[in-house]
Amino acid sequence: MAYLYGKNSNHTTMKRILGLLLSCFVMATSQAQSLEDINEMMGKLQYAQAKTAIDKYFQNPKKANDAEGHYYKGRIYNSLSHDSSMSNNQQYTLKTEAFNAFKTNQQLDPKDVYLTLEAHMSYLDLYYSFYDLGAKQYNTKEFDAAANSFKMAMEVKDYILSKKIQYAQVKLPVIDTGLIQNIAITFVQANKEEEGIKYYEMLSAANVAGEEFKDMYQYLLGYYLKSNNMSAFQNLLSKVKSTYPNNIDDWIDQEIQVVMKTGDRQALFAKYEQLISENPTRFVLPYNYAVELYNTLYGKDAAATIDPAISAKLTEVIKKAIANEDKSEISATMLMTNHLYNLSGELINSTNAVKGTKPEDVKKKNDLKTAANKTMDDCILYAETALKFYEAISTPTAGQKANHRILLGYLSDIYGLKKNAAKAAEYDKKKTIL
Repeated sequence: MAYLYGKNSNHTTMKRILGLLLSCFVMATSQAQSLEDINEMMGKLQYAQAKTAIDKYFQNPKKANDAEGHYYKGRIYNSLSHDSSMSNNQQYTLKTEAFNAFKTNQQLDPKDVYLTLEAHMSYLDLYYSFYDLGAKQYNTKEFDAAANSFKMAMEVKDYILSKKIQYAQVKLPVIDTGLIQNIAITFVQANKEEEGIKYYEMLSAANVAGEEFKDMYQYLLGYYLKSNNMSAFQNLLSKVKSTYPNNIDDWIDQEIQVVMKTGDRQALFAKYEQLISENPTRFVLPYNYAVELYNTLYGKDAAATIDPAISAKLTEVIKKAIANEDKSEISATMLMTNHLYNLSGELINSTNAVKGTKPEDVKKKNDLKTAANKTMDDCILYAETALKFYEAISTPTAGQKANHRILLGYLSDIYGLKKNAAKAAEYDKKKTIL
């Protein structure tokens, strides 16, 4: 989720306005000669020389509380921070010092003369330029520095609002969602996830919504799950399920992950049963449940013999998945074919294993044989449905070709067991020319 969010669409225009106003605005002064010299340097855009002069000016302890001097310092440092020859770190330091100087100016001058005369445009310039600096640092993978620049943009914005400063050109948001998200993303990229989470939680607390925040909520849910903070997880899950009702599959998956984390298979199956009853038309639930059941029956940790109860449940659940399967998909039908093929093989082996001649043995053998034949017949139906699907694909993928060959092999095997040599040969031939 490493992407950044831009600012107000008026940003480029605003920068031009700010640059024009701040480069042209030079205060007249009745201060000492040194400030007059500094003022002249500013008028000539000699900001490097002006910085040296203002730094020297404040070496005099008596000037520490000079409101006008601090305003000049803020203007000079901010203007110099736009010099492209400055490194990103130098620009950040200059902007930060400028911001502090402007705040000091206002503290020392209750009438706020200097910043009022320029309509407080220096603060707006700092907000935008800290934002831009953060984006530039992000793009050069200076993630720690970028996070700090974005944070300073937010600090400047919050200060502007705290002072009830308003601009005709733009209205600053109380919650700058794009900026906050940039801070969070950047901290995560800097491997400071805990810091990033604080800002994601800030957005969550503001109940932000929209497609651009869906990934953020998923990230938060994953973080709470990983951190075993189940209270926060459940609270957030309830919120996002109502906020994003069209993405219910994503949130259902999060619920499943909670139970999977416990390792309790029976609890997992019970959760699937509950969710399927609550969401009867969703494909992903019965399909994923079927995959779990399938792996229980046939996976690497499966029991030596097939559990009839689990087998019956698997058949039932796959049928639910097939009922909700999109016409452009065949995965559930393919899963049913695999299941029935495996089950028929197990039944045939069980039939052959009955060696007794007693009536109960004969009955058992006949019952197993009947079940095996019924299972093979069912497998043929699903296999042929899936086969038609793959035959209709003009440019199949490697995976689709593999499934196509598997189906032909199943059908050849089953018809061979049924003593239908012609049908078996038909599918064998198709497999050779595939």
